[in-house]
Amino acid sequence: GVACPEPFALTSNETCVIKYPDTIVDLVDPDLPPRSVIYPGPTLTTFPQQTIVGSTALFDLRGFLGSRGSVGL
Repeated sequence: GVACPEPFALTSNETCVIKYPDTIVDLVDPDLPPRSVIYPGPTLTTFPQQTIVGSTALFDLRGFLGSRGSVGL
């Protein structure tokens, strides 16, 4: 018989949130007191994913991702 390595898949998904600073606009009118308007900065959320698919014959990646990844055999 021929020994065949088992296939495996490792995946990792971490949420990435980026909050950009607010924009402050100063309004100056000679007839009115000065004032400022604040425009809130955007919040961008991404969900980057990493997937490794291969064979157990290469090397064991379970320890490589540690608690970040899940193993599907």
